[in-house]
Amino acid sequence: MLTATLGLPAKPSTEPQLAVALIVAGIVFLASFFGILTRPVGFLAAVWPANAVLLGLMVRNPSYATVSGWLAAFAGYITADLLTGGNFFVTLWLTIANMTGALTGYLLFRLAPESDRWLQRPASVLHLFAICCAVALSAAIAGSGAARLLFGRDLLGGIAFWFITELVNSLIILPVLLTFPGFRKLRASLPASLSLATVQHALPMLVLVASVALAITLGGPGTLAMPIPALLWCSLTYRTFTTSVLTMLLCTWLLISIPANLIPLPELPDPLRSLDSLRLGIALMALCPLTVASINAARVELIERLSRAANHDSLTGALSRGAFIERSEACLRVNRDHGTALLMLDIDHFKNINDRFGHAGGDAMLKKFVRLVSHLLRPSDLFGRMGGEEFAVVMPGLDMIAATSVAERIRHALEAQALDMPSGGKVWATVSIGVTTRAPGEQTDFEGMLLAADRALYEAKGAGRNMVRVGAQQAEAAAPTLN
Repeated sequence: MLTATLGLPAKPSTEPQLAVALIVAGIVFLASFFGILTRPVGFLAAVWPANAVLLGLMVRNPSYATVSGWLAAFAGYITADLLTGGNFFVTLWLTIANMTGALTGYLLFRLAPESDRWLQRPASVLHLFAICCAVALSAAIAGSGAARLLFGRDLLGGIAFWFITELVNSLIILPVLLTFPGFRKLRASLPASLSLATVQHALPMLVLVASVALAITLGGPGTLAMPIPALLWCSLTYRTFTTSVLTMLLCTWLLISIPANLIPLPELPDPLRSLDSLRLGIALMALCPLTVASINAARVELIERLSRAANHDSLTGALSRGAFIERSEACLRVNRDHGTALLMLDIDHFKNINDRFGHAGGDAMLKKFVRLVSHLLRPSDLFGRMGGEEFAVVMPGLDMIAATSVAERIRHALEAQALDMPSGGKVWATVSIGVTTRAPGEQTDFEGMLLAADRALYEAKGAGRNMVRVGAQQAEAAAPTLN
């Protein structure tokens, strides 16, 4: 593999090399063909996505970056150009330049931190810009002579022309490919139905479309920046991927509409040189919303981490006692007209596990217990650590029979599994569980349910442990918990 030859990490490919080659060749062919269709004059494509698409494909799938993968990309470029009437010599020259830029970008991205590859930090956009500049410069040096051959430009003019064109295409297309979350996550994020909240969430996007329509109506060079405020609003509202898509669509529209005179602009003395300037401005314009979206994404991630640290137990990941009680009380208020169940769980003889295997063994047991219980609960259930080896679960919508059934599944699952201790050896553990419920319409508060479930737990431990006991819905006081 090429990545192994270069000493770069690569995921083992699970696809046959022939299938990988066909995928790469097909994608490059389609992207190249699209770019050829956007040529308003001569060979100059208003948008040339093939190089950025190839680079993004290789960065996202390092297992594709084999010798056969790169050769397949080469074949895709050549085939698309020759089928549309390209001269073989010029096509070969341009393809070598395209491949030079893509390979340069791949090597630089593989050396960059992983967070920068997926634009997860505020500085990632600046690193992306630097890599795109290197990609554009390497491709420009390799292909600048073609600009002189086809347009009569000198060497420096050809380098500048190619550099700007490649930089624009990289900056507007690469972010979309790098931040793409995958089809499954993308499908899950789409709204299930049209609602007022959905329309409100789409408002920045609608304003962006309206600003583009206004720019077409007014015309003039200043209208090119008219959609920027709406685009910045989108970057503060949506995820980085959505902002990248909107930025790409806007910039692509500008790149196509300007040469096609869809936006009325004054007559320019040197059309090719002016077009270079406009393209460079569009490329730099794309950096603004991407930077804002990246900063906003980092801020949201930091808030989520702080919220998790404040509301979750640091060892097990279950809700902390305070957060569990607060959310459980809110759950009872919301489900006043529905049944609600509460389970109190206590790992039996946990002190013996600590004495035998040390605190590391006890911590391992707690983590395993939380993972096991979490897999048996619904997303709507609340699971918290009340202290030590004692946990609690609130399950809205369950009656006593259903809640007892869940408790028994938890008890059987723990009893049937052995845990490997960090110091060596295995240990089997059991759990005692107290269950109580609140029927629809009852006024029992969370504290009353907690007392009843705790008393039922005490009865289970007093009767021999490793069992489930049902408690009354009201209790005068909680008995002390046995270890």
